[in-house]
Formats: sequence, C-alpha cells, structure tokens
Amino acid sequence: MGIYSCSKKDEVDLEESTSTDNSTTTDNSTTTDNSTTTDDSSSSSDTTAPTVSSVTTTADNQSSVSITDNITVTFSEAMDTTSVTTSTSDTNCAGTIRVSHNNFSTCVRMSSEPVSSNSNRTFTLDPYDNLTRLTTYKTRVTTGVKDTAGNAMSSQYDNSTGFTTDNISTAKITVTDSSPISGRTYYWKVVATDSKGASSESETWSFTVQ
Repeated sequence: MGIYSCSKKDEVDLEESTSTDNSTTTDNSTTTDNSTTTDDSSSSSDTTAPTVSSVTTTADNQSSVSITDNITVTFSEAMDTTSVTTSTSDTNCAGTIRVSHNNFSTCVRMSSEPVSSNSNRTFTLDPYDNLTRLTTYKTRVTTGVKDTAGNAMSSQYDNSTGFTTDNISTAKITVTDSSPISGRTYYWKVVATDSKGASSESETWSFTVQ
C-alpha cells in the first residue's frame, strides 16, 4: 500500500516577508521675512528765513504821499503775528517795524499794533498823528520778526529810499451865507493846529460868486 503526501502550492506561496517603509520626509525649511520697511521720510520743515517784499503806501507816487496815509509792509511768507510789533505809546523806536524821519533817532508813534492781512503776509501801520508835510520817512524791520515756522529774518531790513509826504492841503469850505450874492467876493484862509496846541495860518485866498 502506498501513502502519498501532497501540499498545496498556494500555501508555499505565502509571503512572510514584510515591506516596511519607514522613510519620513520632513520639511523643516522655514521662510521667515524679517525685513522691515520703515519710511522715516517726513515733510521737510521750513528753514527758509522770511524777507521783506515791499514797503509802500496807497499813493502811486511815493514822493507825494498824503500826511494821513498808512504804511504797509509785505513779507515773502506768512508771519507769526505776535512777532510783528511797533511803537504805540510814544516816539521811542520800539517794536520790530519802525518808521522814522530822522534816521531812527525817534520813530513815528502808531495808533495800534500792525494789522495783518493777505494771510498774515501784509501788515498795515496807522500813524497816531498826521505825518509832517514835505518830509521823507524810512521804514526799518528788525530781525525780531519771525515766520510761522519760527524762522527769523537773517538780516535787518532798511528801506533806503523811503517815501516823502506831499504839500497838498485838503480843506472843506463852509459858507454860512445861505444866499451868496452874485458878484460878491469872499475871502478865506486856513488856521492849522497840531496836537500840542501850536498853530499857523495860511495865506488868504478868495473867490467871487458868479
């Protein structure tokens, strides 16, 4: 009697082998952008010193200025109004804007501090009394004036030519005679009195009613 032993091929084909993939891909690369862009640029501050653009009166001819006229000073830029001052209490040369007829031994007294206009570029000075006839006045601006950024003028300004007052008198004649007589001649003259009580008389003029 014969005994045969058989095994299935499929059992032999069992794979006991184990494939293990322990490889690990690790991306530790880090991109860090530590760059910082800082814009320290700012608008440039004003470091330009102001200048005097003009000194004038309302008269077209600065050699024939009314004794009642005002004086205006115009700067190149807006000014700090607190730095623009003048003499208001006496004839001493005080303040940063001065007007004088005797080389600044004395100065014209003003009725008030300069009045600003034109966006604080122009300043008007109003004399306390009428100016003197046929007299040349000069204007000085000191380095005490400052623009709105605090820049002072680099040098003192002196108006070398100045302006000269005229000799024209304006007077209003009032005739109390309600019915002037035709052919009659009327005579008149001017008596001028200053603030100190001194007076003087003009020559006598006349006119004839037609």
